[in-house]
Amino acid sequence: MKKKKWLLLLIIPAALLLMPVLRSTPDEEDGIQITVARQGSLEERSDGSGTLEGITKVDVSAETGGLVESIPVEVGDTVLVGQLLLGLETTQARANLNSAASQIESSSIALDQAQRELERTSALYDANLTSSEDYQVAQENVDLRRQELYRANSSYAVSDNNLSKTTYYSPVSGIITALNVEEGETAVQGTMNNAGTVLMTVEDMSTFRVRVNMVESEIVFVRQGMSAEVTLDALPDTVFSGTVEQVGLSSISDGGGETAAEFEVLLRLDAVDASMRSGMSASVEIVTSGAENCVIVPVQSIVQRDNPQNPAEQVSCVLVVNEGVISAVPVSTGVSSIMEIQVEGISSGDRVVSGPVGALRTLNDGDILGAESDSESDEDSDEDSGFPMVGLPGTGPGAGGPPPGGRGGGGGPHGG
Repeated sequence: MKKKKWLLLLIIPAALLLMPVLRSTPDEEDGIQITVARQGSLEERSDGSGTLEGITKVDVSAETGGLVESIPVEVGDTVLVGQLLLGLETTQARANLNSAASQIESSSIALDQAQRELERTSALYDANLTSSEDYQVAQENVDLRRQELYRANSSYAVSDNNLSKTTYYSPVSGIITALNVEEGETAVQGTMNNAGTVLMTVEDMSTFRVRVNMVESEIVFVRQGMSAEVTLDALPDTVFSGTVEQVGLSSISDGGGETAAEFEVLLRLDAVDASMRSGMSASVEIVTSGAENCVIVPVQSIVQRDNPQNPAEQVSCVLVVNEGVISAVPVSTGVSSIMEIQVEGISSGDRVVSGPVGALRTLNDGDILGAESDSESDEDSDEDSGFPMVGLPGTGPGAGGPPPGGRGGGGGPHGG
């Protein structure tokens, strides 16, 4: 009986001593991993989606109403600037022009008659054979006929301009990408509240650009001249390079307070592919910042800890593992991508802990992860991040005693 009591007295303290050790060994189910900080280059990007279009795109719209009489071009034709594209019926426009010309002739004859009358009246007035009122009437009649001639000339200019609007020439050199009317249809002139008929579209596709929509959280980092990578939905295996040409200053969609506002960005592509077509969907990534020869760790290795100099503040830290013991090292962060982030404060090759934030906050200075395996068979490569991964060890040498301070005893100064 006494023997059993002594056994219990020995087992219970031993179990109590082992509990902190067992709790200090993280489980793979927690998502915690040990990775090796690497040196390399990193880019920060903003993304968006848009459509492909020619460098110059012009919609040729009806400036006057009329019947479409001739269309000497077809979709896909290459045209030069100034080339004839379309002609409307000109009967009414020519009649108006002829009427205006006739009015000019009539007004000119009336002005000549008024001037001769003024000369005759002036001679009589000088000979005191007519009154001053007659002379004044003759002078006013000349002025009136002169104004009528001015109006006739203006009417002729308007009619001539209307006649010119019945013939449409290409404003740019390019390709006919859309033809919206046929011979015999009626083109409608645009008004303040109603857009006119878009007759056709001409695009210069010697160079392409992408019109991109970006949300407000992405647009703040984009600047003119930044490089970009463009992937077309129709050519998913090819990445095209481009340059930001224009960044919108006002939103094209305010989102109504429910969604983020969107802004327009224009990119010029550096190269043209024969498969490109105007209107193709595109995905864009713009390189907003970058760093070279920097120390890179997974984003999930950054954890916030109390600042030793000012406990009221928190600083970014990385949990470095040395011989199985954790130490929180304050770092400054820089360029970040989706999976990786630039840090200063540790060295390339340092082993760091990464995982969910909640799991990292449970680890404190001095915690023991267990014996790290030095064999190459324990190291693997994470295909997503490119970081060397070290498999989490189980309890082994170095894990046989309680950690300094103990996980259950409140931890060190960086404990979260």
